[in-house]
Amino acid sequence: MIYFLPWIQLIIAAIIILFSSTYLAKSADVIALKTGLGRTFVGVVLLATATSLPELATGINAVATLNAPNLAGGDVFGSNIFNLLIIVVLDTYWRNGTFLGSVYNNTWIIAVLSISIISIALIALWNPLQINIGIAHIGLFSYVLLIFFGLSMFILYQQGKKGEKSQETHEESHDQDKSYTLKKSFIIYGISASIIIISAIFLSRAGEEIAEIMHWGESFVGTQLLALSTSLPELATSIAAVRLRAPELAITNLLGSNLFNTGIVLFADDAFYMNGSIWDAFSNAHILNLGIAILMTCIVLTTILLKPKRKLLKYFGVESVLLVACYLIATIYTFQNP
Repeated sequence: MIYFLPWIQLIIAAIIILFSSTYLAKSADVIALKTGLGRTFVGVVLLATATSLPELATGINAVATLNAPNLAGGDVFGSNIFNLLIIVVLDTYWRNGTFLGSVYNNTWIIAVLSISIISIALIALWNPLQINIGIAHIGLFSYVLLIFFGLSMFILYQQGKKGEKSQETHEESHDQDKSYTLKKSFIIYGISASIIIISAIFLSRAGEEIAEIMHWGESFVGTQLLALSTSLPELATSIAAVRLRAPELAITNLLGSNLFNTGIVLFADDAFYMNGSIWDAFSNAHILNLGIAILMTCIVLTTILLKPKRKLLKYFGVESVLLVACYLIATIYTFQNP
């Protein structure tokens, strides 16, 4: 029975995260509406930041408590890949042509920023020039990622101000939320975020125990079990956005989560890892995962720019087949190279 306890713990924590993310996303969206922020900025900053809290909490707990840097790194790199795999689910659900062909043209900027920041992480992990300098125990590349994330937020904020008209089209969808005052929304946001963080800590502990029981490597558990579980908020909020006929909100949430994971979560992981720079502790198996994430985002970017209107296959487009193929390659490689 003791062998099933970590699995039960992981499932319960994942369910709590999935349930709490609904309130988290709703309160964040109401806050954005009442403060007058642009929808693009909301999708990338408020919504993506909120749904990425599990990765942040799991990573910090993995390095600070469990001393398992590959569990933390695998969670980030795996979550980035799984977030892009969610697009396949949305494409299957979307009936008006292809999902990516229905989003606004300006979302290509988020895809380019996502490709750029993951490329920086790839260079940091590969480190061909053997750059080991940093401030305190935090590596130089972690600071570069943090600065690039801040620059990305400024770019997206400027872009969001130009797209304020899109917010007006969604005004009616929040008529039922008139009872949500700004103060009440902040309270719900804070409570939901706290529940998600606590649940994420239990997730990382369960993942570590499962890795020991099953004799799986930390990299595989991080990129698969934890990544899937901590990406549940992105899945739930993206499906909700599609149901509201707002595909651009869903895609900015997913790509924005990858920006946050790579820029903020990895920096936090490095800051809480006290045995030197965390980049020196990461397994080389993550290099392929980063490359796959870049390739998948390029597929997303190309599809957004080409804007195909019809699905070549019955339920999903060719881009979805390519995304699934990339995900399977990353999964098999990580399992064989822990």
